[in-house]
Amino acid sequence: MDDLQLHSSAPSRRRVVITGLGVVAPNGIGKDDFWQACVTGQSGIRHITRFDASTLPVRIAGEVAHFEPQRLGLTPMEMTHLDRCTQFAVAAANLAWQDAGLPSSLTQEEREHFGVYVGSAMSYVEEGERLWLQLTKDGLQGLADDSISATSLMTHASAMSVAAHHQLHGPSTVIATGCSAGADAIGEAYWLIQEGQVERMLAGGTDSAISPIGLDVFCVMGALSTIYNDTPEQASRPYDHKRDGFVMAEGAGMLLLEEREAALARGAHIYAEIIGFNTNSNAYHMTALPSDGAPLHHLLEQAIEDCQLRFSDLGYINSHGSSTPPNEIAETAAYKALFGEYAYKIPISATKSMIGHTQGAASAIEAVVTAMVIDQQLLPPTLNQEHPDPFCDLDYVPNVARASAVNVALSHSSGFGGVNSVLVFAQPDWLKETMGNENYG
Repeated sequence: MDDLQLHSSAPSRRRVVITGLGVVAPNGIGKDDFWQACVTGQSGIRHITRFDASTLPVRIAGEVAHFEPQRLGLTPMEMTHLDRCTQFAVAAANLAWQDAGLPSSLTQEEREHFGVYVGSAMSYVEEGERLWLQLTKDGLQGLADDSISATSLMTHASAMSVAAHHQLHGPSTVIATGCSAGADAIGEAYWLIQEGQVERMLAGGTDSAISPIGLDVFCVMGALSTIYNDTPEQASRPYDHKRDGFVMAEGAGMLLLEEREAALARGAHIYAEIIGFNTNSNAYHMTALPSDGAPLHHLLEQAIEDCQLRFSDLGYINSHGSSTPPNEIAETAAYKALFGEYAYKIPISATKSMIGHTQGAASAIEAVVTAMVIDQQLLPPTLNQEHPDPFCDLDYVPNVARASAVNVALSHSSGFGGVNSVLVFAQPDWLKETMGNENYG
């Protein structure tokens, strides 16, 4: 059976659309440059330049190059007082705001119904390490005049700073659910708009933890790729038989979400509509999925049911695909358990093959990619698919982008600690057209 039973949804819930995309990533800053890099298969993984990594077993990462905060709208005060992770969030939010064509002169009422949700996993590792080194070198006096420390060590600094930059008075919070945090922030923001609590949200994720401690933590766990130090662009290779771990990266992705009628009223370009968000927990292991992928299977099944989808509606999956051997076998098992033979008909790709794993920002950047897939009808590839893993034998869009008609797409992520999350996206008019079709289902 390749279709699930359709059931009615709550008609009172408002529809939520994506009207702005902002991204700061290792292979591109800004939606257009980033998307072009993704569809042409340009990797942003390079040798580490921000510190001497020669004594570590890992010397590569997805660093954001040429990040110029002033050009991305940050004020001199923000450049002085905010750490790199928070600057990424503000920059990506500015890019999303710009992309959405929002005026800077919103009314007070509009600002009161406009919030910020940001996901993050390891936001303050780098800044905490910097301050610790300064303390051990110069003592307390060395920290006395440090203007960054107070703000940058606040857990909610990224959301607070985005809200302050745009003077937004709606709900503002940071969600810390590991690698799924960006998706969880978007999903929670979607729910707020859907339930009528706000009209607009800036939502996404940010992280910057490329530091000696940040890398060493994962080296000790044996989670990072170590055999491609001399060929960094080949290191992140999801679903490939020769993958040996993920590649640390940094960045941010922010989406501007709006209530659909408000977006239409101002003539906004709509990239996609969010039609579903679900999350669950493995309750199994801090870093691994169960080998049969059962919790992910159940999560995806629930999302399909909640969105009233048939398997044939789904045109694309942006997977977690971190280049970690056991987890990708589990992901593939989950797809097969849910979709059966139809799993072989669904194109799937892993953006981490091009940028590495940006921790809490990853699922937000992948949401940007999935929205662009809906908008452009083009699938980005999974890079480095040279030796297919026999246990990962689905259509992972190997190495080359592909044009494809996509009405519905989903992006799923799995976070350290066992959190799994999925966002479901659709063409802006697909829901109306489909539910008005008496032959549907």
